[in-house]
Amino acid sequence: MNLKKVLETTAREVPKKPALIFDSRRVNYQELDKVSNRIAHALIESGMKKGDHAALLMSHSPEWVSHYFGVIKAGGVAVLLSTALKAPELSSLLRDSDASILITEKQFSQLLTPVLPELPRLQHVLEIDNGSYRTRVAASSALPLDTEIDPGDKVTIIYTSGVLGRQKGVVHTHTSLLGTPEIVSAGIGRTRDDVVIDPNPFFYLLGLGEVLIGSIIKGATVVIVPHFTPKTILEVIERERGTILYGVPAMHNALAMMRREIIESHDLSSLRVASTAGAKTSAYLMEMLENKLGLTLCETYGLSELSVVSMSTLTDRRLGTVGKPICQLKIIGDDGREVATGEIGEAVFKVPWAMQGYYKAPELTVQVFKDGWFHTGDSVRMDEDGYLEYIEKKSFIIVTPAGLKISPWEIESLLLKHPSIAEAAYVGVKIAKDESVPTAFVVLEKGQKLTDDELACFCYQNLADFKVPKRFEFVESIPKTGSGKTNRRELQEGEL
Repeated sequence: MNLKKVLETTAREVPKKPALIFDSRRVNYQELDKVSNRIAHALIESGMKKGDHAALLMSHSPEWVSHYFGVIKAGGVAVLLSTALKAPELSSLLRDSDASILITEKQFSQLLTPVLPELPRLQHVLEIDNGSYRTRVAASSALPLDTEIDPGDKVTIIYTSGVLGRQKGVVHTHTSLLGTPEIVSAGIGRTRDDVVIDPNPFFYLLGLGEVLIGSIIKGATVVIVPHFTPKTILEVIERERGTILYGVPAMHNALAMMRREIIESHDLSSLRVASTAGAKTSAYLMEMLENKLGLTLCETYGLSELSVVSMSTLTDRRLGTVGKPICQLKIIGDDGREVATGEIGEAVFKVPWAMQGYYKAPELTVQVFKDGWFHTGDSVRMDEDGYLEYIEKKSFIIVTPAGLKISPWEIESLLLKHPSIAEAAYVGVKIAKDESVPTAFVVLEKGQKLTDDELACFCYQNLADFKVPKRFEFVESIPKTGSGKTNRRELQEGEL
C-alpha cells in the first residue's frame, strides 16, 4: 500500500462521504481524489518529474491536503514547511531540501520575495490563490495517474529540531508514514462514522499521520480548525457533532481550565474521546478535562523520526502516562545499561516504521541510530504495570549544583494547581556560559494578583527545598513553538 492508493481506495468506497470540513465548505472523498489528480497533472505539465522535491508552505486548509496528495500522485516528495517560520528560516530550509517547486499562497510568497534570488534550485513558485494557477488546475485532467510508486520510496520531508536541537529534514517513506495510523485508530476506536476535530497543522507529523492519514484510511471526516481558541473548539464540536478531538497538551489545558458554565452552554454530547501528544501532560488537568467535557483522554508519545511509539487506548490507560509501548523499548542510563523499573533513563526504540534518515545528514543519522536502536534524548520511566511516563527532553532537565535532577513538568504541574495561575513554564535561564538560574515563568488568570513571596511559600509547602524555583517571572504569555509546545529554548536563552 502507498498513500496514493490509500486516498483512491477510500474515494472509491465512500465517494460522497465528507472528507474535509472547513467552515461552511465540505469536500467529499471523490472531490478530494479528483482535485488532487488535477493538481498532479498540472505539476507534471509544469515539468515536475518523479522524485522531485516540492515544498508546501500553506495555511491549515483543504487546499493543503489536496496539494499534498497532488505532489504524491505526481511522484514527488512533499517538503513540509511551517507557516510560523520567517523568511531567513524558510530560505535555509528550501535550500537544504533541494526543493525545485514551492507551492504557497500570496501572503507567504511576498514574505519570501527578498530571499528568492538566493535559491537558484527553486524553479517554480506556484501561488494557489493566483487566478492563472487556479485556471490551469481546473483545466487539467481529473483522471487517475498511473505513477509507479514503491512503498519504500521517500514521500515526505518534515523539518524538526527535536532530538539534536537543530533543524534537520526527517525523510519518511510511504511505509514509515503508514506504520502507525491504523494502530492509533484501533486504540481510540476511530471508524468511518467519526468526525475528527483538528486544530493541528498538517506540516507536523501529529497532524499529518495520526489525524489526516489515519482518518483517510478509515474514511472518517476531518474538520479543519485553522486557528485554535478554546471557544472556537467548543463551537465547532457542537456545530459539526465532533466525536474525536486531537490536540497538544497546551490546547487541552486551555479547555480544561475554562469555566464549567461556559462549557455546559455548548452541546458536546457527541464528543467521546480526546487524543493528546507532543509534550508532557498534567494528570490533574487531564482529569479535569475528562470531567468537564465528558470524554475519555488517550495520550500518545511519538517523534517526528519514529511516529507513535507508545499510546494509551480506550481500554488500557493511566492518566499521567503515555500508555504502553507499541514497539521495542529499552530505558538506559548514562552508562548505556538498562535501568531498573521505576528509574528514569533515556528511551531508545527499535521500530519497523522509522524514518529513512535525516536528509543529506548521514553524520546526524548515525548519532541517533545505533545498532538499529533510535536514541530519543527523552527521559522516561516505566512503572511496575508497564505504563510509560514521559518526563522531558534530557537537555531540559535542571541539574542543581549538588547534582540533583529536577524535571520541569513536576514544578509546572504544581504551579498550574494554584487558582491564580493560567500558564507556567520552568527552565534554567542562562546568565553565563556555564551558569543558569532555575526560573518559573508564570501567566496569571485575568484579574488575579500574586507576589513572588506568596508563590515561593506555595512552592515550599508542596516541594522539596531544592526544587523550589530560585526566581519567578510574571509574564503576559509563555512562548510556544509552532506545534503548541512551550518554547523552552527561547526561555533558556532569556529571549523574552
